[in-house]
Amino acid sequence: MTTTSTATAHIPEWLFHQPGDDGIVLGTLGRLVRNLPNHPFPGWSTAESRKAVAEQLLPGLREIRGFKTAQAIEISALDYTQRCHLLCCKQLTPCMAARQEGCHVLLPAKKDTYFMVNEEEHLVAHIGRHGFAVKKVIQDMENIAEKLAEKWNFAYDSRYGYLTSIPTEAGDGMQLYCILHLPALSITGMMGQICKAMEKLHLTFTPYYSDGQDDTGHKYILCSIPGPEDSIWEIAEHFSGVANHLIRREKQVRIRLLQSPGELLRDNIGRAYGMLRHARRLSIQEMRNAFSLIQMATHTGHLEWQDGSDAMLLRISKTELEQALQAGANAEADDAGMRQLAIRRASQIRQFFHQHPHRLFPEDN
Repeated sequence: MTTTSTATAHIPEWLFHQPGDDGIVLGTLGRLVRNLPNHPFPGWSTAESRKAVAEQLLPGLREIRGFKTAQAIEISALDYTQRCHLLCCKQLTPCMAARQEGCHVLLPAKKDTYFMVNEEEHLVAHIGRHGFAVKKVIQDMENIAEKLAEKWNFAYDSRYGYLTSIPTEAGDGMQLYCILHLPALSITGMMGQICKAMEKLHLTFTPYYSDGQDDTGHKYILCSIPGPEDSIWEIAEHFSGVANHLIRREKQVRIRLLQSPGELLRDNIGRAYGMLRHARRLSIQEMRNAFSLIQMATHTGHLEWQDGSDAMLLRISKTELEQALQAGANAEADDAGMRQLAIRRASQIRQFFHQHPHRLFPEDN
């Protein structure tokens, strides 16, 4: 099973920085759900009924291209640290991480698509793509839906569509997520207002991290709400319009902050940089929020790296993940252990900056 030391080898590539990124849209995720007839939903199931569902689904899933040699993991076989690892890598949902006997995740070598058996629904497929790729994700979900339909007759109603454990989410069983990095909107205190607006627009807007460490890193997930009345393509038009509006607003606020008295954006970048370079203790929240501003500074040219921005954005993402996994592995430590972890984290981050030559605010030099 995956360990913290091999974390970066197991994170899906679509979550990492790629050349040409704008640093705002990190990725697009599709969720496809299906349920078998005559079996209780996982939330009402027994170990025996979950086992029966898994025995019916797992062999057929392995026949799908790319999944023949996929790693099949029963959740009950994972310890706390291993669950945290997969959760941080977006290869488990919080619901699935809490499951036990009869619940499985199927992870192929190419980790942009994976299956969960007996999550909230009997079968859940998650499909990730880099950047703002709504159309591609929907096409991929439809392709997988066709392959699944060739193997099983799922619970379906002619009026409501594919049946789900949440009745209002019946329909085509598809849902969209967009992962957004919004530091400018975050530091100006606009996120509360945005979250309320999303509710009125029939979308959900939640922090990206779900590891219980009470922070956001200025990253958020915009999520569509499925329903029997609309197809995924109809939902996608509304979803894309809202996502594009948030992207434009983030860009506009960055420009405004650069022009504000005291150069608020550069001031926040400088403070984050100073803390990461010189702090002797760092909480995971402090590190994530500061790294967020360092990533934005790299994208905007306020921070230049000798190794190039693309390579360093990738290294920053991997370093952030490694630190999150260390925090997850020590989540149950006592106060003294947490202080030592914060000291060690600060030392490792200082060393990171020392090892990679760079210039802050090169336009001032």
